[in-house]
Amino acid sequence: MTRAGSINALAIGGSSTTGAAGVEADIKTFASFGVHSTVVVTAIASQNTRGVQDVFYLPANVVSQQIDSIFSDMKISAVKVGMLGTESIIRAVSDGLRRWHGANIVLDPVMTAQSDGSWLVNRESIGGIEKLVRLSKIVTPNRAEAENLTGLEIRSIDDAKKAASLIKKKGPEAVLVKGIRQGNRIADVLLHENFKIFSKEMVSTRTHGGGCCFSSAIAACLAKGLQIEDSCKEAECFIDDAIRNSMKIGRGVEAVDPTACLRMNAERFAVIYDVKAALMSIENCPGFSSLIPEVGTNIVRAMPNAKGIDDVAGVAGRIRNAMGTPKSLGIIEFGASSHLARAVLKMMEFNNSKRAAINIRLTDATLAGCNKIGLRISSYDRSEEPQRIKRKEGSTIPWGIETAVKTTHSIPDAVYQKGEVGREPSLIIFGDSARDVARLALRLVPPKAMA
Repeated sequence: MTRAGSINALAIGGSSTTGAAGVEADIKTFASFGVHSTVVVTAIASQNTRGVQDVFYLPANVVSQQIDSIFSDMKISAVKVGMLGTESIIRAVSDGLRRWHGANIVLDPVMTAQSDGSWLVNRESIGGIEKLVRLSKIVTPNRAEAENLTGLEIRSIDDAKKAASLIKKKGPEAVLVKGIRQGNRIADVLLHENFKIFSKEMVSTRTHGGGCCFSSAIAACLAKGLQIEDSCKEAECFIDDAIRNSMKIGRGVEAVDPTACLRMNAERFAVIYDVKAALMSIENCPGFSSLIPEVGTNIVRAMPNAKGIDDVAGVAGRIRNAMGTPKSLGIIEFGASSHLARAVLKMMEFNNSKRAAINIRLTDATLAGCNKIGLRISSYDRSEEPQRIKRKEGSTIPWGIETAVKTTHSIPDAVYQKGEVGREPSLIIFGDSARDVARLALRLVPPKAMA
């Protein structure tokens, strides 16, 4: 079967030795959006997270040849232009894109390095950038770059609007001025047909590669057929996630992670797979039915940095006793569990590796079995639950787990509570993975039930 052709985008810019900015960041960003990246290198920056040590600019004819090589062979759906550096390189890129009728050009007029503010271009070449501005679909300068392009001082959203208007008069279809600080928030000002403000909480003031990733994300969305405003909206969400997942790769500023979404998807798959494997082992053991409480059993596992129940995967509808056989009633999905998910989330506050849990029937036999296989056990008494906890929806289990941990002054492997009027007793086993807790629970199945 013949596969459909790829969506290709072109990244034109400098190569950074950090692997976290320039065309390296562009490639990762395009990949995150499912877009194939072609590359034209304009310069090689000897750089680390603390600054730029040197920049070598490629000869203009080499840049021109790279452009010709790509466009003569491939269909390019969008172009992201970043660091150029010299007047001759700017001319080579402008001429090349005009010659090959480059479409959906996103110009990020890179002038300085985020790591230390070092200039990456010849100051006298800034005027030449206007040639590319006229060819662009959208121009994405940060505040300082917009000041250099317009001569305006930008300190507010109104200033950014004025700068965007001046740049738009030079020919692009849209302008997005980035990085306008508003207290603990930061805003980006988009001028297309009208003004649109993207405002969000400031996560970090010093990162490496954010500007490259942001403009690349816009280009990737344009390549996939999105309109300008939708592309900018997607890019805003993408870069916020990339910044929140910034990595400490060196001794200086952190590097944004444009592959965070790919890594997150891989981790989510691994969690689902783990719970599925655990569920299969339970359903293949008829004797497990004797351990299922009246409310049913669930088995869950959380993402490494889970913040809420939507980051915890479990069995929708729980596992029930179906005529002597354990049977799941629904699919495995994130957010499927509420009570057991809250227990895991609270336990992770004390030990982040305790990401999985299973609840089973509390009996003298299961409690004795936990002791026999060497589990650390703790408990809490629901009758001692403070009224302020009872009045707050969803607070009982987190309170119980915290109480159990504080009671033993250690991290327990199992926590039980004997219930109260209208509340069934329960026993929860915690572990590193869903398969681990399933194996422990299966060891508690009575020999007679196994027969």
